[in-house]
Amino acid sequence: MTESNPLRIAVVGHANTGKTSLLQTLLRRRDFGVVSPRGGTTRAVEAGSIEDERGETAMVIDTPGLEDSHHLRDVIEDGRRDRHEDPRTVLDRFLDTPTAHDDDELGLEAASIRAAMDADVLLYAIDAREAPQPRHLDELTVLAATARPLIPVLNFVARPDADAAGWRDACARNGLHATVAFDAVVYDDDGERRLLQAIRALAPDHVEDIDRWLELRRAQREAAICAALDAAADLLVDAAAATVVTEKGEDETQRREAFDAAVAELLESSRRREGEARTAIAACFGFTGEESTATTLEIAEALGGVDFASPASLERAGWWAAGTGAGLMAAGAMVDLATGGISLGGFTALGAAGAAIGAAGASGRKILRRLQGRQEVRLGDPAIHLLAIRAAATIRAFLARGHAAIEPTSIEHEVASFLEAGEQAGERQDLDRALKSARGRSEWSRLSEPAVRFTPGAGRAEASARIAAALRPLLNVD
Repeated sequence: MTESNPLRIAVVGHANTGKTSLLQTLLRRRDFGVVSPRGGTTRAVEAGSIEDERGETAMVIDTPGLEDSHHLRDVIEDGRRDRHEDPRTVLDRFLDTPTAHDDDELGLEAASIRAAMDADVLLYAIDAREAPQPRHLDELTVLAATARPLIPVLNFVARPDADAAGWRDACARNGLHATVAFDAVVYDDDGERRLLQAIRALAPDHVEDIDRWLELRRAQREAAICAALDAAADLLVDAAAATVVTEKGEDETQRREAFDAAVAELLESSRRREGEARTAIAACFGFTGEESTATTLEIAEALGGVDFASPASLERAGWWAAGTGAGLMAAGAMVDLATGGISLGGFTALGAAGAAIGAAGASGRKILRRLQGRQEVRLGDPAIHLLAIRAAATIRAFLARGHAAIEPTSIEHEVASFLEAGEQAGERQDLDRALKSARGRSEWSRLSEPAVRFTPGAGRAEASARIAAALRPLLNVD
């Protein structure tokens, strides 16, 4: 392989089978081409590059759909002069006709064929939700005439109405046995590796190109995971270290009102901070804007609500967090909170939020503040565990979301599987130990009030690294 001759892959097939979607996910570029539920969106040949530090390793080419494949096959065969002519000769003759240069006739189909003939390998995109039809046989017959290696790619296989087995059988009956399932919307890392390995087998002159591509994606995935874990850990340090000091209270009523205000302030700042962390996690995987917002909203809803301290959220994840011995109460229950050694009583006004709030013990300046009628409020372990669950679920969701996704997809099953896996493992204890070092370090948190001098330093960085390491097993990734 030379720098001037990278591997060329053309994605071909009928209109609206997900050709552009496939390329967007392969390229990790949401801005490549136009994806729409409406067929025939791609009207011209477009190309994108796969590049590593050494330069371009592969070029992937999007092509217009073969919309009128039955007519196309008939016109090509009408140009046959002898029944012994090989298919490529007949196809070349068709491409020289005026019909093949007229977009109102078969010009777009001819453009796809020319791009295919100029490629090293063809990926035939199939919408696995459809049943095999005669037009598919027409398309395969035409593409076979290009004399290029062809890999059927089953798209949308994650949908419940997909028939991957039926398509594998149909392709095998037409002599195509290297069928690969690769969903451009619900991303499957193993599926992409299988696809690249299939290309590697059919393009022996470009083995090095594929190996570089595989290594590039492995390194990018690991970098994205590490960056996302760092963003999640940074959130959890802020949450674990946050301390809000109440206003002075001369009597029980004033102390209660001051405490309620501090609780509301801490919950609101925690909500905002979680939103910032989610945006950062989404960006680690190349998702921004409305796409990021839609996906993170799905995650929040699947975990019981947008507000992590809502009754539904606490109930949804309570059984996971309760295993730490934190004593998570049922949402809406009265909560007895002690600060500075003084019982604050059961505050029914706190509602579900009370279950997510803890208080710092009495020592040093806490005693002084107590004497001044002030209290220190912090998030309790259940709230921090819930933030950790939601952060890990966010990372898992983006790991499984293809760059071609243009509609919301339910992640309820993903969240349920995640929580089940968490129950079966011992990750809670590891996470607890990692979080302890941040407790009481108000200067480590951007959420502390009154605002203290935020001093991240080496200690905070070390705690964040330990939390990130404790979160990683929750992702269930290699």
